[in-house]
Amino acid sequence: MSLPSDLLGEFDKSIVKSGFPDRSKAIQTALHSLIDQSNWNVEDKESGAGAIMMLYNNHIFNKNTKSIQTQHKYNDVISATTHVHLDGDNCLENIMVKGNVKVIKDLVKDLLQNRGIKSLKVHFVSFV
Repeated sequence: MSLPSDLLGEFDKSIVKSGFPDRSKAIQTALHSLIDQSNWNVEDKESGAGAIMMLYNNHIFNKNTKSIQTQHKYNDVISATTHVHLDGDNCLENIMVKGNVKVIKDLVKDLLQNRGIKSLKVHFVSFV
């Protein structure tokens, strides 16, 4: 594999900062990440797992009962949730999911309909 020297230099700096034991392990991790992202974007991928991380204003989000109804609607793909109070206004919620990718994507779309969400990120992994 050939890389421009400046890109390789930045990659090596990132390896050290991230704590990888060697370049090979960092490349393997990067490849898995690229594959997972590709699988998330492919329409015919049937199953996977991941975490949906939401930062939201709890004065707006929690008043909207649609958020709770949404999570109950998707209990077939939701494995667990964690909730952290960051301060008086902000909460961080992590929803662990596994199952049909289309259903997980529908869950994400429905969650985004809730008011008060400041940020929503999906970390998807393929395990099959």
